[in-house]
Amino acid sequence: MTTRIAILGGPRCGKTTLMQQLYVDMKIAGLDVGCASEYSTDYLREKGMIETISEQYGIYLGQLKLEEDLSSFDYAITDYATFVPYIYARFMLGNRKRTIKEIEILKDLYGLAIRDISKYDYIFYVGREFGYSKDGVRWQDEETAAAIDDAILQFLGNESVPYSKLTGNTKERAKQILNVLGVDVEVHNSDNDSI
Repeated sequence: MTTRIAILGGPRCGKTTLMQQLYVDMKIAGLDVGCASEYSTDYLREKGMIETISEQYGIYLGQLKLEEDLSSFDYAITDYATFVPYIYARFMLGNRKRTIKEIEILKDLYGLAIRDISKYDYIFYVGREFGYSKDGVRWQDEETAAAIDDAILQFLGNESVPYSKLTGNTKERAKQILNVLGVDVEVHNSDNDSI
């Protein structure tokens, strides 16, 4: 059975870098681990800005496929989760009046989100500690990114989803995850190795 780990947070908060660090640390520990990065980043690169919430269906399906492909590993790490498209869809609509079609799409995405939450054994939230820099792919400015952080936390709170909040630099965050997982990673220092 695959242990599934989701790393959540708004754009440009260090999720992908953390996932890569965690992957390396777990490989060093001899664990059978795979990872899948956020499908929406590739979607934005290939197709441009997301303009309607119906596109969140495609992002959901793309993310689902990436994560299903990790079923052969003991551990599967993602820097997203299949319930995040619902959060983004809600965020995109804001408080404006919604059409009947938008309401139906939102209900569908919510149903998928609620169904999928339980498949993640561990959910970690990465706060925005180091500021925000544009990467040429994502459309959000710093204020919007912070609002997305809030939307993610609000969803987790509203749905009573258990999660751990991570702090510190990338290595410290990875160590916090490893501690929660109960994984001991030996750090080899070449100065101490015997010849």
